[in-house]
Amino acid sequence: MYLICYIFLILIKNKKLNPDSGKERKISEFLLKNSNGISVKILSFGGIIQEINLPDKNGLTENVVLSYINPKDYIKDNFYMGALIGRYANRISKSSFELNEETLKLTKNEGENHLHGGHKGFHNVNWFFDEKNIKEDSITLTHFSENYDNGYPGNLNVSVKYTLSNRNILDIEFYAISDRDTIFNPTSHSYFNLNPRDKTIVKHRLKINSSKFLEIDNDYIPTGEFKNAASTPFDFLNEKIIGDDLNKNNKQLNIAKGYDHCFVLNKGKKIAAELSELESGRLIQIFTDQPGIQLYTGNHLKGVFSKNQGLCLETQHFPNSPNIKSFPSTIIKTNTDYYSKTSYHFKLI
Repeated sequence: MYLICYIFLILIKNKKLNPDSGKERKISEFLLKNSNGISVKILSFGGIIQEINLPDKNGLTENVVLSYINPKDYIKDNFYMGALIGRYANRISKSSFELNEETLKLTKNEGENHLHGGHKGFHNVNWFFDEKNIKEDSITLTHFSENYDNGYPGNLNVSVKYTLSNRNILDIEFYAISDRDTIFNPTSHSYFNLNPRDKTIVKHRLKINSSKFLEIDNDYIPTGEFKNAASTPFDFLNEKIIGDDLNKNNKQLNIAKGYDHCFVLNKGKKIAAELSELESGRLIQIFTDQPGIQLYTGNHLKGVFSKNQGLCLETQHFPNSPNIKSFPSTIIKTNTDYYSKTSYHFKLI
């Protein structure tokens, strides 16, 4: 039977996005919904995924990503909750890098380091959309990041397309082009909890197609060393329960107070990671064209959220790549198209 996807656009009125700018724009909500009972709610602010509603094995539909109920709460959020991240996901050491023999200084927003694009990164702007391009199964958001925005060179045009198919697949596609050589490493930052009634992910099962992870220093910056994961708490090559090793006395876990590490994805493997939870029967398979995936187990969540209530699996290039020559390059050349894609396959076990 042919299943028809519906998209609903709701305008949330009178939300002031940036009190310092004097400008007032509406936050828009986009609901992608298919006839299998799956829906995804996206906000124009931050391109945030506010909801991914999935049925469990008993037919109960729940939101499996951490979220705020009121969209205005995202404006003061410090956890990058569900947001698009850019221009550069993760950390850049000392908030600087060299490009074309020029030393470029980025905004500092984590001590001396630059994190997730800076204070006014992709997560903290209201993205535009073209009503003519709203389709039954997808929405495309666009943003213009001007030259030296947060210190990055180049006028950058970026668009992100969200598509929810009748095969229960959510695609996130990034497109970008810059008028100068620049670096670019975007991602999506949802916190998953496949059994939200249980406010912890320690019983979730995780598999990552990775044999190595990036060692970090006390500032969460990769040392440049690829560490073998075998026989360590970082071995997810075979599925295991996250809580089994989460609190072990391990130097790397102690630094991050849990997992906050980039895993080097094995080449030639189709599935980057699989996350499942037995009580709900939910399973998410992640496919990506990126070389790494950052596992973050919500170690610093607080306030309305609690530690380890959700986990992130951020597909991306490696942290601090512009300063480590052995890492894959994140440079995009002048007037050269950038494209990346990550897909989430929703299933039951």
